[in-house]
Amino acid sequence: MQYTEGQLGRVFVVRIDNGEDMLISLRQFIYDKGIHVGSILFLGALMNGRMVTGPEVPVIPPVPHFVMFEGGWEVFGVGTIYPGEDGPHVHYHASVGRSGHALTGCLREKAITYLIVEAVIFEFTGLSARREFDKKTQVHLPILGKEEETLYPGKTDIDDESKNEEEPYGDEKFDDTEDLPGGLAEIIRDLTGHRPS
Repeated sequence: MQYTEGQLGRVFVVRIDNGEDMLISLRQFIYDKGIHVGSILFLGALMNGRMVTGPEVPVIPPVPHFVMFEGGWEVFGVGTIYPGEDGPHVHYHASVGRSGHALTGCLREKAITYLIVEAVIFEFTGLSARREFDKKTQVHLPILGKEEETLYPGKTDIDDESKNEEEPYGDEKFDDTEDLPGGLAEIIRDLTGHRPS
């Protein structure tokens, strides 16, 4: 685990209008205002965009699974801002939804605004943080100021009592997927690779 501590700096409220690319607009705003480290909250709607909804196969390094969406989707999400090799590196995760369908993932390359996106940008000061490319995972990871040797200072392991607890997520976890409504059982089986015997 790594961590860094700082303070809240400036706070900006930004409106992104119909037809503007949210990703490009926010990156330019962050660059123009000299925001080095911070966080973004946003909500509104996107006409279309591109999103990574997980890996093709859960291995390291991952091959991203890209999904395109279009036709006016509601959106809300968060982003982080860290210094990168080429200026501010902004990483977005969001959920988009339309007509009972939803996607969640990492917005990348394109996110064209439909009507409006409202964003609140929080600047952080005094943090020791940057984002660097990691050769092992093949992704840009945040590098934060201090590294902790253990999750719980003064302990080298979790309490003995919790060590003996049974694993709550064994193969039996999805045994009842046949009883789920509609296509939910099939979605769970597809995502987990579990097939009933």
